[in-house]
Amino acid sequence: MIRWRRQGDDRGIVELVRTQLVPISPWRHPRDGRLRFEVQKRLRRGPTLVVARTRQSVPFAFVHMEIRGNVLFVDLLAVDSRHQNRQWGTELMRRAEQYGRKRGCTVSHLFVDEGNTRGVRFYERLGYHVISHIEALKAFHMHKSLEYDSLSSAL
Repeated sequence: MIRWRRQGDDRGIVELVRTQLVPISPWRHPRDGRLRFEVQKRLRRGPTLVVARTRQSVPFAFVHMEIRGNVLFVDLLAVDSRHQNRQWGTELMRRAEQYGRKRGCTVSHLFVDEGNTRGVRFYERLGYHVISHIEALKAFHMHKSLEYDSLSSAL
């Protein structure tokens, strides 16, 4: 089930960041309590959708987003490796884009770490395009127009 994040989900979200995102990141990340603090600080900036078996169970996937004017910024997306290749990431992105459209967003932006080729391919399949490589961030900046609902029409 996909639902909005609750405060009790934060431990599971931090664990997903630690196990799924930190290992593929080119950056050195804080450990334990500091990582939890940094993730929770980011989560306060916008809404987060989670995937969990029930309303009360620990999330095994999530997407965190921010609305910046007419831009949907997808900040974090992670799916536990045991649940990958089951369309959870695609569905989370579809819902994030739908959320952005309802709030007047016309484009979606995100960053993918330069070594994450699987991530780049995943987003390209969803209609995103690399618009630049930002050396200082060691990341690709990706973009998608939300004015045409290509993801929903492809489903």
